[in-house]
Amino acid sequence: MITKISIQDFSPLLDVEKYGRLYMLKDVKKLDFGYRAKLSILKKEFNVLVKAKSSSLEIMEEGGKFVITVSFKGNEVVVEFTAISPLYALLTPVEFKISKNIETYAKDICSRATRQVSKKDLAILEVFRTVPSKTLDLRGTVCPVPEIEAKKAILSSRPFEPIEVLVDHPAAILYTLPEVARVFNCRYEVRNMGDYASFVFICGRKEGNLKLDLSDVKNVMRSEGEIARLYLYFDKVVKEVKVDKITSELFEVEGTKLIVASPEGREWLLTSLFEGPRLLGARLDYGNVKLFDEDALNSVIGYEGLTNVYYLGALSNPFLTNSLYF
Repeated sequence: MITKISIQDFSPLLDVEKYGRLYMLKDVKKLDFGYRAKLSILKKEFNVLVKAKSSSLEIMEEGGKFVITVSFKGNEVVVEFTAISPLYALLTPVEFKISKNIETYAKDICSRATRQVSKKDLAILEVFRTVPSKTLDLRGTVCPVPEIEAKKAILSSRPFEPIEVLVDHPAAILYTLPEVARVFNCRYEVRNMGDYASFVFICGRKEGNLKLDLSDVKNVMRSEGEIARLYLYFDKVVKEVKVDKITSELFEVEGTKLIVASPEGREWLLTSLFEGPRLLGARLDYGNVKLFDEDALNSVIGYEGLTNVYYLGALSNPFLTNSLYF
């Protein structure tokens, strides 16, 4: 599969330790002759060996059952999947996923690649760094968890209190957390820590603005600020699943649950509130497109792709001003 990219220097993309997620790799360990890692695809994990050359990567299943070659040629990236056994030919979609990751994240990764700084330079930078009063370590989590937890931390913080969020999920770094800052009108700083990023949020939120009125859930779903406050009330993850297809059965729950779903690349985010099988309100954020209630839910039913679904229950919370039952 061929992908066009406008990058002059693609060498940062060959750093498998830093950017293994581009190639669906995790648990990357450097060896004398390359890397050992796990390739995650279609709910399965395979032990692989990775060899980086001057302009390509070769990812081979340890038993030699399949090989993935990623070649950088001028302004093109060629991803090829070769299966030794017909059984493993079912993994061919990995070509598309790697190509899509490179198309989405490569330009930003290469533009962020900076020179190595000296210890003296780092010491000077530390002087000007905002020191956080609270740090939220979300490394290892995927969308929508960084978004949910960052919103909860910001809403429960004091005005102008620096909140640090550590993340290593590419979509959260590039899209989700900057969007959180926009929603809350926060100033934020980002530091490249090598294999993860540090976001420090400083928000001038006014006190006494945390109460949430759920007497009209449909209107709550239409306000970015109000919908964020839902996470202060529904603050207990009671279940999480990873699926490759969204079905209506996923939204059949007992009691009242906030159901949040998003592909790992955060292509879209669904926030929905259910009381048993009854939809109380929903919102779908898909780029600049916003859909609500039944339109939002119907748009994702049948979606095929690796998607994280979280079910959040409500704990006793003083910020709620009206009953959910109306």
